[in-house]
Amino acid sequence: MCAASTSGSGRPAPRFTDAALQALQDYDWPGNVRELENVIQRLIIMCETDPVDVSDLPTGMRLPTLHASRPDRSLAEVEAEHIRLVLARVHGNRTRAAAVLGIDRKTLREKLRRLEPPTGEPPC
Repeated sequence: MCAASTSGSGRPAPRFTDAALQALQDYDWPGNVRELENVIQRLIIMCETDPVDVSDLPTGMRLPTLHASRPDRSLAEVEAEHIRLVLARVHGNRTRAAAVLGIDRKTLREKLRRLEPPTGEPPC
């Protein structure tokens, strides 16, 4: 599909990082093949990095669907889980995690500081 999308543009087919491929596979694709084609075409035109990474994908595809989301969890719990998932996806790279989350590195550092127990105390 990527090769077909680039045939008229003269550009090479995009390559994807493992994390970007996983995000594409995890996405629900409510628009089916047309939506996938549109995303690929958009990446070919707009993306300046090679390979395509999670931060290059549309926002809705960057955010993993929270499995077994329960309405009885607080926003802080959901946010903490999401931050941990993103960090795991980018192999602990805080700069990339901040980009995926759409926040500044300093903001991510402060959020992580609140998630980690003070030194010397066991986690809850």
